[in-house]
Amino acid sequence: MKTLSFSTLKTVATGSIVAALLAVTTGCVTAPNGYNGYDDLYEHTHKDNKGHKKHKDKKNDKDSYVSVVEQRAASKVRSMGYRVKDVKYKNGDRKIKIKAERGRDDYKIELGYPSYNVIKLKKD
Repeated sequence: MKTLSFSTLKTVATGSIVAALLAVTTGCVTAPNGYNGYDDLYEHTHKDNKGHKKHKDKKNDKDSYVSVVEQRAASKVRSMGYRVKDVKYKNGDRKIKIKAERGRDDYKIELGYPSYNVIKLKKD
């Protein structure tokens, strides 16, 4: 039986390490499943498509933002010791209108947006 020389063994080991590193590098560089390189390139064309505009639900995004503003305002008024009945905020408006009560008295409170500072406090 013929034995391998040290130089041959060294060449085989080096070749194996290089092959493994190339395999790992290729795996990291290739795109994940479902990714198309042209999606980013032609994204603006897709957004101008009538079908895309028809199915895009812009109202849903605005409603979620408005609800976050209303929840934060209600939390602020609750921390002041009031029980919140109703909160109204119209997107783009600089005021948040709140109906609340404390004890047996009703109040109308206006908070400034985005600072949430009290602008007006009126006993109703």
